[in-house]
Amino acid sequence: MFLSPQRAFRGIILCIVSLNVYRTLAVSNSTTPPTNLPPAVPSVFTVEASIIIDAPIDMVWTILLDFPKYPDWNPFVRSQVVTDDFYIPTQDQKAAENLRLIITSQIPPLTPPVTASSLGNPLDEHITRENITHYQPEIYRVAWQDLSLDALIQAERWSALSVFVDQSGNVMTFYESREQYNGVLADTVQDLEEAGLVEGFQAQAATLKARAEAQ
Repeated sequence: MFLSPQRAFRGIILCIVSLNVYRTLAVSNSTTPPTNLPPAVPSVFTVEASIIIDAPIDMVWTILLDFPKYPDWNPFVRSQVVTDDFYIPTQDQKAAENLRLIITSQIPPLTPPVTASSLGNPLDEHITRENITHYQPEIYRVAWQDLSLDALIQAERWSALSVFVDQSGNVMTFYESREQYNGVLADTVQDLEEAGLVEGFQAQAATLKARAEAQ
């Protein structure tokens, strides 16, 4: 089939425009940090937060898993204690799959910055007993599930880190955390606590960033 010079020229222009659009999309996509969370499951509601941290991924992972130090900086999770099946605290306080957690949270969170001596509001204090469902240090990922009212509400929180290189070539850490809620009480929890939970997740992300970047 013979194309006229005008149609051939028009085809070349369209190819050039298409290539430039593709290049623009590729550059835009490269500025988006990669997710390291597993695929989301259907849920009544989801709470999540993420932030880019200018610190090495191993440093951020160490801070995230150093539960005994949470009172020193975390305005949301004021205490997170690793225990055995009988809720007796372990000696080393290191995370491992199927160990338990006793988590004391402030919902909404305290106003940062906080220290271990910062006083919480007893009316906003929530204590849950949870199971560490996934501990994957080789890919910087961990999760735990609430056992407190397991028959009425199912809630699993994932936290993950990944390496992100920005457009200037700076190597950053991308932190993300997500908790999904299901069960007959999920709607009630959403009505009563969603705003405070969102604020808590965001506050933990921001103060994790501040702590890592200060070291």
